[in-house]
Amino acid sequence: MTTRPSALIASVTEDLLNDVIAVVIGAGIEVDPLEQVVTLPGMGEVDLRLELTVTGGRVELRPGEGGRARAIANGIGVVSVRGSAYGGEEAEAGALGLPDVPAPIPVRVEALIAPAIELRADQTLALGLDLAGAELVSLLVDTDADVPDGVDAAAWTGITQIVQVMFHSLGADLWAALGEHVGEVGAVLGPDVAVLLAELGVAVGPAAVRVGSGTLTVAFAADEHISGHAEPVPVAGKRIGVGLSASGLDHLGRLLLERVLGSARLPFDLEIEVGEQQLGGRLRNSRLFEQLPDLRPALRTDLRPRLIDGRLEVSLQAAWLELPSVVPAVINDLSRRAGGLVSLAPARLRFPATVNIPVGDTGDTVPICVEEIRLTAAGVGVALALV
Repeated sequence: MTTRPSALIASVTEDLLNDVIAVVIGAGIEVDPLEQVVTLPGMGEVDLRLELTVTGGRVELRPGEGGRARAIANGIGVVSVRGSAYGGEEAEAGALGLPDVPAPIPVRVEALIAPAIELRADQTLALGLDLAGAELVSLLVDTDADVPDGVDAAAWTGITQIVQVMFHSLGADLWAALGEHVGEVGAVLGPDVAVLLAELGVAVGPAAVRVGSGTLTVAFAADEHISGHAEPVPVAGKRIGVGLSASGLDHLGRLLLERVLGSARLPFDLEIEVGEQQLGGRLRNSRLFEQLPDLRPALRTDLRPRLIDGRLEVSLQAAWLELPSVVPAVINDLSRRAGGLVSLAPARLRFPATVNIPVGDTGDTVPICVEEIRLTAAGVGVALALV
């Protein structure tokens, strides 16, 4: 069985993921109340109710954990207990000999979770974390949290110890119930993103997700029409590395031109070729009759992009007219040699290396800076950083 090449590879660092998580959590995420029947020593079965609000979280990316990310969440939980007193009547915690909990309990959950990303046939992109299939590492009372205002420190220590005993006694059962209760955490992106990925040569199906040391890498398999292949871009700090296949770059160039022209149809065909740190372009009139031999002349160019002082510079190294193949090859060779004289005084265009990417429908934007460009015959790789 042969492995398909990748059309697109994205690598995200742990530092950047944690910044994104902090923004997503914001002031807190409330989880629907969870009720679980647990058995406590000397008390039998009691009903434990946990109203959890996630107030912070982070991920740790390490190899050797089965391709899973180590997720650590901090939160506060309103804990209440009900059970049957000696007379058989339902009773609150105080009547059961348990102390009333005067304030939310600080909670720390650590688990191994496998991220899943899939381009679906219905033109959607699914991003998710399956909590039901995650492995619980620990569910603890966060003893490093401050004692709530107005609560005696000694009494609070005793209360948290009792709650910790409850967590320890039910442990994995509570986590399993929480996973079934919450289900899959994630989002489904619509056709705007999914269609773009398909046009870049991404095949329908799940992406391959690899967890490395401080980096999460997502590789999207290519469809059968792809040329070249994407390669991973090493990144560190708060950066994203994106690798795109040669044909994916060709599609991207045409898409950008179409957006510039709006609804107008491109009056020409554009092909982009990738070489070692250079781009080649072929511009021809649109073909009118597919059945006839292709006798269209083309304007060929060699471009060299590079980053200088925070700006993207594209210099024209050569420009020549390429005649159809029926013309003797020596003529095209002479034309190319003459076109190479442009490199003696190349034309240069400079663009800002920072672009503002819109976020959803809020009108907010995120500035992203291109910090590195790598061009090979297989494709292109860029390193991006949040400004």
